[in-house]
Amino acid sequence: MSLHTDPLEQEDQDAIVLDARSGDLESLKEIFSTLIHPKLIPTCQDAETHVTPLHMAAANGHVEVVKYLLEMVKENAPEQLTSFVNRQNDTGNTALHWASLNGNLEVVKVLCGDFESDPFIKNAFGHDSFFEAENNGREELEDFLLKKYDIAPADKESQDSKVGVKEGTEIEQVTREAELAAQQKEHEKNGETETLAPDVKNLDIRNSN
Repeated sequence: MSLHTDPLEQEDQDAIVLDARSGDLESLKEIFSTLIHPKLIPTCQDAETHVTPLHMAAANGHVEVVKYLLEMVKENAPEQLTSFVNRQNDTGNTALHWASLNGNLEVVKVLCGDFESDPFIKNAFGHDSFFEAENNGREELEDFLLKKYDIAPADKESQDSKVGVKEGTEIEQVTREAELAAQQKEHEKNGETETLAPDVKNLDIRNSN
C-alpha cells in the first residue's frame, strides 16, 4: 500500500503533534511507515500556534522522538531539514528555545550536533537559546552552548529580570507573562497606566502523566 503524500488534514497534523508531545515513538513510526509519507513531517503543525512535532518532543525531553523526526526529514525531505530544525512558532520560539528553557541537555546536543540548530535565533521577545538557558538556571546546558559556540559568558542578568520555571508551568505562559511584565514596566516608566492582561489561551506542552 502506498503512503499518503497529499497535504494532511489538520486533524491528522494535530494527532502527530500530540504523539510527539507524549513521546509516543512507536505510534509515530507506525504512522510514517504504514500511513503517511515521512516527507510530510515538516508540514505538520498546530494551526493556531504553529508548534511542530519537533517543538513538542524537544520541550518535553523526548530525545528519541527528536532523533527520529530529524532523521526522517533528513532522509525524505533533506531540502527542508534546516528550516524544519529552526522553525519558529507564533511567538518566535524554536525547538531549541524550548529545550534550552526546560534544561533538556540531551535534546540540545542532538539539535546542535548533526542537525545544526541555530542558538542565535531570537524569539518575539528578543531571547535567544543562550538567554533561555541562563535565565532559567540551566547551568549545565548553558555551559554546553557557550563552549560549543566558543562564547565567553555574558554578564549575568539582574535577579529581578529572571523568570522562574516551576514544575508544570507551560513555556509559552512563562514567556508571555515575562514579556507582559516588561511591557508594563516600560509603560509605567513612560507615565502610562494601562494594564496589560496576560493571554489566557496557553499551549499545553507538558505531559498529562
